[in-house]
Amino acid sequence: MNLTVSELALAVGKQENYVRQHIHRRHLAVRRQGRSVWVPLDEAVKWAGTRGLPFVPPKRVSLTLLDQGERIGRLTVLVWHPRGGKARNLFTFMRHRRREALGPWPAKPDVTWKTQELGDDLSLMSFNAAYEQCREHVDSVLASGVLQANEEAIHYVLEAEPRHHWAYRDYGRRLDASIHSPFSMHSAAITEYWSFEEEPQKRWLSLSDPLAERLGTALRRLGFPLDRRPERVGNLLIAAAEDAITCRLTAHHDQTLRLHVEASGLLPETYRATVWASHSGDEVLRREVPVTPGQTTIELGSQVDRTGFAVCRDFDGQYVDLVENLPGVEAVQAGLREDQALRRSLDPVAGVPQQVHPSRPQAPVPGRFLPTARLDRGIRQQWLHRVARQREVGARRDANLVRFAPGRFEEAARYFLRLIGHDADRAGPVYLADPCFVGHTMADEVAQLFSDMCAAIQRRPLRILCAEREPGDAPAWWARCLRKIRANVTVRTFVNRSDERGCFHDRYLITGRREILMTNSFNGWSRFGVTFVSLPYGVYRAEAEQLWALEPNTPASDVLVREFS
Repeated sequence: MNLTVSELALAVGKQENYVRQHIHRRHLAVRRQGRSVWVPLDEAVKWAGTRGLPFVPPKRVSLTLLDQGERIGRLTVLVWHPRGGKARNLFTFMRHRRREALGPWPAKPDVTWKTQELGDDLSLMSFNAAYEQCREHVDSVLASGVLQANEEAIHYVLEAEPRHHWAYRDYGRRLDASIHSPFSMHSAAITEYWSFEEEPQKRWLSLSDPLAERLGTALRRLGFPLDRRPERVGNLLIAAAEDAITCRLTAHHDQTLRLHVEASGLLPETYRATVWASHSGDEVLRREVPVTPGQTTIELGSQVDRTGFAVCRDFDGQYVDLVENLPGVEAVQAGLREDQALRRSLDPVAGVPQQVHPSRPQAPVPGRFLPTARLDRGIRQQWLHRVARQREVGARRDANLVRFAPGRFEEAARYFLRLIGHDADRAGPVYLADPCFVGHTMADEVAQLFSDMCAAIQRRPLRILCAEREPGDAPAWWARCLRKIRANVTVRTFVNRSDERGCFHDRYLITGRREILMTNSFNGWSRFGVTFVSLPYGVYRAEAEQLWALEPNTPASDVLVREFS
């Protein structure tokens, strides 16, 4: 059932422009046909509830279908108290769901701030209250950048626009997967305000590497694995439980699967579900089933060792629940921590469930996606920071070193070209990082090595990273080399905007298969020698991609990027 914009405005006691503004900001999912816009009834009810607006439905809508119940929220804040400075947010997490679905949460929230001192200038604060009261605190943070709690002012630096995404109850093991739902029986709609401050990031990493037991206990109370997601330090995250419907899938010895659905006032054709099952890696079942309160039985034609289901909204195909698990253990896993659930898996590396497509194609919604390039770039940079840290841990375990003493330039050059030649069949760009690449006069033997390297990579893109100001005119050796080669070569310099000093110091080459750390710049091989360290872990690849992702001449960036080719 759908409402017009005017009907929704009357239902919440607001002007039509107010509703249209929220549609424009993507706070409301809509359906369009030409110039006509409708708001699905369940989306309208949810939106009104999250905004604390009264909802008086049109007479044609049954009130029994709209009883969503009171929502209860929990606000937890990890606070950093720098010596002699103002209190700073390390992470703020707000969860909310219907009172009827509280589970272990108290039925009557205490509506008071509680503080747990963690030592090392950290504390954890929590607040349980009705959704409206928790939302008031969040709105105060977004408006002023300050949260007042127990007569203490906690300061935030957040991006103005949030990112909206989903967190699922998927127990499959995925590398670099999105965050998991904080609710054991429900997926969650996520609204996340990002912070790109460096100081809180550095402080958290210094405290959490390695993670002390007292911090592990605090993170369990916080409800978010900040030790595994350090790129989100400083963020404010809101998780709304999709608890209008509760689903679980179980397997039985009579070779059946049973989809159990609990819902009050479920609208006809509101949701659709797809159930899948596999045995020894072969998919033996994929079926769309109705979503109705009660139990739906699905007969199997063979044994299964892995099952899963996805539930999507009918009007836009958005998944509101996604679970992959082993048969018969989903109900047990739901109450366990994520790592405990994974250890119960019979398969040491859980597979990723195949994508489930809604049966009815959805037309694209005009104007639905707004420009978010700056926010996306910032989030990508944070993610690359985390990848680099994780890979560096593995890189420390092993290293393949080859040393060439001073005066052995020709041998070092042959070894270097042989390494590149082994990876010539790999696709993708080649990165070469040398802080002094353009700033010094290159000897003839070095210029020849560069030409041979361009020939060895078989015309794949070569991206050269430097860390000093380039001269006004390209050096003579560079111009001569470019005339000799026919390769896609791009050179960028990366310096700090404040003092124009280089942003990196290490020398390395990255191919499609490996990365090679070099202890000296090309010009120093003959005089000082060079050691090559082959690293298969991708440590410097994350750094190179992170630097190259910075666009040249970006005014707001702390890094000044220049390009010439």
